[in-house]
Amino acid sequence: MKNLFFAVPVVALALIFAGCSKKNNGPSTTASVMLVNGCNGTTGIYAKVNNSNFGPSNIAYFGNSGYQTIAAGSAVNMNFYLISPAGTPLTAGSPTFTAGDHYSVFVGGIVTGPDFVVATDDLTAPSSGNAKVRFINLGSDNLNESFSIGAATLDSNVDYGQYTAFSEIAANSGVGVLVQDPAHIQPAYIAQLTSQAFSAGKIYTIMLTGTYNGTGSTALKLTVINNN
Repeated sequence: MKNLFFAVPVVALALIFAGCSKKNNGPSTTASVMLVNGCNGTTGIYAKVNNSNFGPSNIAYFGNSGYQTIAAGSAVNMNFYLISPAGTPLTAGSPTFTAGDHYSVFVGGIVTGPDFVVATDDLTAPSSGNAKVRFINLGSDNLNESFSIGAATLDSNVDYGQYTAFSEIAANSGVGVLVQDPAHIQPAYIAQLTSQAFSAGKIYTIMLTGTYNGTGSTALKLTVINNN
């Protein structure tokens, strides 16, 4: 698995909801970036890049912006804010985006201690009849997660703030997805999808959010993000 870029949190406060997805291809001087709200305790967030609004005006908890075109370059000034209380700074960072590449920028953790996370997205098509899947751990409990689809464990020891490489799996109409810390086998520590479809040719990210002692939208939860 890969370590992620974390920025310094700034402030906090708030609650829940869900999102979008679309890909825009720009000229060779641009990259494409998907913004993802995986921050427990937010009703919605928005972003500014170099002090200008970037992407949707409200990305709900569990939601995403779809791919947005961004000028490539180093030390891009990116800031995230809460929708409620309006305009409250949440977290910020200065990532580098390479022309022609694709990225997901996650806001994770919990609203009182958020993290800014950048992942490079390999959108190369999977083999015929297959899908591609990866996992990112944005739960705020520092659990060491194993990631399984069906009977196959695709990765293990995925700590908070880490993500796996994409793995190819056979396309299917419904299979179980399980994320679990082997040191904590109680149901409260387990997040799963009992019957998730993965379509041939598609690329997915499975995102873990929440906390094991949370309830409702703040409990451990898996969200499937379409990357293409």
